[in-house]
Amino acid sequence: MPPSTQDILFQRIREKLPPNGSLSEAVADALSLSNDSAYRRIRGETPLVIEEVSTLCSKFNISADYLFHLETASVLFTPVQLDNEHYSFETYLAGILKNLQSLSAIGDAEVFYIAKDLPIFHHFAYRPLFAFRYFFWMKSILQHPQFVNQKFSMDCLPSKVEGLGRGIMETYGELPSTEIWNTECVNSTIGQVEYYREAGYFEDAADINRIYEAVHQTLDHVRAQAEAGSKFLPGESAVKSGAAFNLFYNRVILGDNTILVLVNGRKVLYLNYDVLNYMVTEDPQFCENVYQKMQTLMRRATIISTVSEKQRNIFFNILLKKIPR
Repeated sequence: MPPSTQDILFQRIREKLPPNGSLSEAVADALSLSNDSAYRRIRGETPLVIEEVSTLCSKFNISADYLFHLETASVLFTPVQLDNEHYSFETYLAGILKNLQSLSAIGDAEVFYIAKDLPIFHHFAYRPLFAFRYFFWMKSILQHPQFVNQKFSMDCLPSKVEGLGRGIMETYGELPSTEIWNTECVNSTIGQVEYYREAGYFEDAADINRIYEAVHQTLDHVRAQAEAGSKFLPGESAVKSGAAFNLFYNRVILGDNTILVLVNGRKVLYLNYDVLNYMVTEDPQFCENVYQKMQTLMRRATIISTVSEKQRNIFFNILLKKIPR
């Protein structure tokens, strides 16, 4: 017997909770019910009324179109937008970490990433690169008041932000993923470093070489994971038992930074815009369309994980030669 709409709704809420979160407590809190009343709804003994469905969809950012399989000409997106007053960078990273932890806890999730730039999950492995990217995001993208007249130094990275980045990197490492790169992926990072060099935004010129060395280390680490076909953390030896890592060399198009997640047979799409901001949709038709286009792109690209050693080395050597010395 296929699951009811009510079953699907509670399954979606369960997926959005932290790994140790209580579904009954979350539902009871959202609907101002006792735990026993929440249990009866979760077990299907008490049908949800339309107001309760609306409240739960709103509380947990669940699309009613998806829930009721509505066919409409529009696509519903949920935006995640950074600002200095209501949604801090810490909150932004904490949200990414929470989403990844939920996917990891489910155990049946796979990530597909079309990369225009170096994927965000790879920015956190080496501190100089993470520190620079954090400084750039805060100063040039968010234009945070505390960074207006500040120059870059390695101690600009708060320990809490560094811990969140480490958590994101480790949790992403638990998820099977397919990444589609091109030879332009490092251009934006290098361009930002050079712009800051010319603008005199470095307190210590030696930090420029430290950042570039971190970019080099990051690429070497990604290459090692591609060779193994599995994920592992910097400093660890390559292990075949880690989460699967597939890497494709895309020579066809320069796409956007697009992430699609397969979870329990369902597709969730994350579209990046304005550098850090992104939009999320679970619209089945739209997500399926993007997924099929990803599959077509992969068929036209060259797989450089586990096989194609020559092509893998050619690809990474092109990226490494871009790094100023």
